Amino acid sequence: MTGLFVILAIVLVVLYFNDAWRSLERARKIARDVCARAGVQFLDSSVVQTGVRIERVGRWGLMPARTYRFEFATDGDSRHAGEITLRGRRVRVVSMDLPDGGRVLDGEIPARDPGESTR
Repeated sequence: MTGLFVILAIVLVVLYFNDAWRSLERARKIARDVCARAGVQFLDSSVVQTGVRIERVGRWGLMPARTYRFEFATDGDSRHAGEITLRGRRVRVVSMDLPDGGRVLDGEIPARDPGESTR
C-alpha cells in the first residue's frame, strides 16, 4: 500500500513539473508575440516565473494561476518590465511598463497551438 502512495506521489510531481514547463514555454511565446506587436525588443529571450497560486474555476474546478516576468527595451538602451498571468495555459493579463505610460492587454491573445487547452 505504501508503494502505491509513493508511485502516486511521483506521478503527481512529474505531472506538475510537466505542466509548469509547458506554461513557461507558452509564456515565453506570448512575451515574444506581445513585444513584436508593441514594436519593442524582447530582451534575453527569458521569462521568469514569479508566482503560482491555485484559483477556483467555475463551481468545482481548481487551476494553477502562474505569473511570469519578462524584460523588453524600447530604444535598446533602457530595460522595462512586463508581466504575464496565465490561468492554466490561457492568458489572463499581459501588462507592459512602457515609458510613455503602461499598456494592459487583457486576454487578447487566443490559444493558437493545436491541442492547447482553452480553459
